[in-house]
Amino acid sequence: MNTNQKCQVLFTVIGASAILSACSGAPVKEVKIEAPQFKVTDAAPGGREAWLDNPNYWADKDGQDTDNFYYFTGDAQSADKRMSCENAQANAIDDIAKQVSTFVDTSIARAATDSTGNDSNGMTASSASQTETSKLSSQLTKALVTGIEKKKQYWEQRDYSEKGGAKSIYYCWVLTKVSKKKVADLITRAETIRFKDDPALKEKVEDKLVGIQKEFEKYMQAH
Repeated sequence: MNTNQKCQVLFTVIGASAILSACSGAPVKEVKIEAPQFKVTDAAPGGREAWLDNPNYWADKDGQDTDNFYYFTGDAQSADKRMSCENAQANAIDDIAKQVSTFVDTSIARAATDSTGNDSNGMTASSASQTETSKLSSQLTKALVTGIEKKKQYWEQRDYSEKGGAKSIYYCWVLTKVSKKKVADLITRAETIRFKDDPALKEKVEDKLVGIQKEFEKYMQAH
């Protein structure tokens, strides 16, 4: 037997040993895949798109005007398709207000914490922010009656009857766009509302909030 033949036999033995060793290892655990809770019986033409999961990433890749606009989504469900999509549009508007109010309150709370540990009520700046965020969001939503454009809409009709649920439920998703100028005005409005009843807070944090508009751009990239 020449050297090459010996090597081939040796490699064959080593390979077989490795396979036997792998097979004799710990048993492979079965991963149970949960059965779908529903089946889609009808849907909007074109199928699901990337904007459903990450609207601003989709907008950038799709060549949309991301220099001047932000993109937001909303979703809703109802037994009625029209109602589902109307609610999805309303929820998209709510999401804009929530994102801005959360960002502004977090920014103010962080700036206030840097300045002092407690506010006049003995609460931390952070906890005070959490208390007011929902109220602030509601007030901002009222300022978004105009200036929101619906870009896309997708819906599905789902059947949950096999799992004991409803026979027909419509899920709808809406993609909206809003100008960055509109959002900048909304951020300014949010600051005004927050500082209206607490001029002392404004004095503490105003110099730390310079450039808050640019910071919102970073915030949106992370969300």
